[in-house]
Amino acid sequence: MFNILSISSVFSSIGYIILAVIVLLFMVLIHELGHYTAGKILKFKINEFSVGFGPKILQKTKKNGEKISLRALPLGGYCAFEGEDEEGNVNPDAFNNQKPWKRLIVLFYGAFFNFLSAIIFSFILLVSHGYDLVQVKDITADSINYGYLYSQDVIVGIDNTDIDFVKDDNINSLISDYVKDNYTSYLGEDLSKEYDFKQDNKTYYMDKQPMPYNIRRDGKEIVVDGYINVIYDTNGKMAGWSLCETEVTDKGDFVLVTYRYTFLESLKEAVPFTCKWAYKILVIFGQLITGQLSIKSLGGPVTTINMIASNAQQSLVYLLILLPLIAVNLAVFNLLPIPALDGFQMIFVLIEWIRKKPINRKVINAINNIGLLVLLGFVIIIDVVQLIL
Repeated sequence: MFNILSISSVFSSIGYIILAVIVLLFMVLIHELGHYTAGKILKFKINEFSVGFGPKILQKTKKNGEKISLRALPLGGYCAFEGEDEEGNVNPDAFNNQKPWKRLIVLFYGAFFNFLSAIIFSFILLVSHGYDLVQVKDITADSINYGYLYSQDVIVGIDNTDIDFVKDDNINSLISDYVKDNYTSYLGEDLSKEYDFKQDNKTYYMDKQPMPYNIRRDGKEIVVDGYINVIYDTNGKMAGWSLCETEVTDKGDFVLVTYRYTFLESLKEAVPFTCKWAYKILVIFGQLITGQLSIKSLGGPVTTINMIASNAQQSLVYLLILLPLIAVNLAVFNLLPIPALDGFQMIFVLIEWIRKKPINRKVINAINNIGLLVLLGFVIIIDVVQLIL
């Protein structure tokens, strides 16, 4: 039985890894489809549309000569335009013979399609599960907030500080900050008269204290003066908090769930939600440059596949969360002015447009090739670091 279960577990893990690879390839497909779509609209000649690098697994040649390929290494992909890396190509439909504004649109559309897909994925996440806000599901007469909070109330903040994932302000962190700011030491007269309980052979006490909740009720946002149970040790020092009547957190007197947005709310919030993720990614990138964030926080394709597979095994809800995050991450990353990325290519096109003269193609190709090697090496290093640590 053990062997059968072990084999079943291995096949299950392989299945989730395959799912993760498919997700990553799908994201690449969306990006390259953006370049391809813009190129077709603006009459660029396209030689090959490929998902993945390396040896080809499948390839189909269309009547117009375009090749559609699936290649072995799911580390990216490309849309190969006629004369993109050449100088002196006389074909008027070749990439470098097109006007600069057209080339900028084609280069931009890869990231643009990723961003559009992130908006769609964000909508799906918000309408099917929600993400940041919490809602009161059950509240009984035993709850410390009975008569103050009601079932279906949506908690949007604590003490006029909004829940905001960009700032890492979730419901738990906001409550913790409020308690630390206001109840670090016992404020009552006799700690021994408070409700006491034992945990890990230590005695703790609960003290009911007021705490303002920012809630959305019947379409209106109001402030409700509710309560929080602050937990103290025997010396009267704050040791935690609880929203339940006692330390028994499973008695069900107060249950919070992730708020699932309505269809119209999801439509309204999908774009701001995606923009917030884009801003957060830029902030993280800035922290990496300034050394505030370690390289351990990064991950390449292998790490990404492992993360998707691991989270999907726990719950497919994590996959719903990862889809918009990965999509907007690709959009932002590809617009950065880093060699071998679209943002770097756009800079050269802008320079050419301003100076009315193309830059030596050999110089651009050399920079891109070196940049690609450095980028691939960097990706491999951070994947190795993640696997070792």
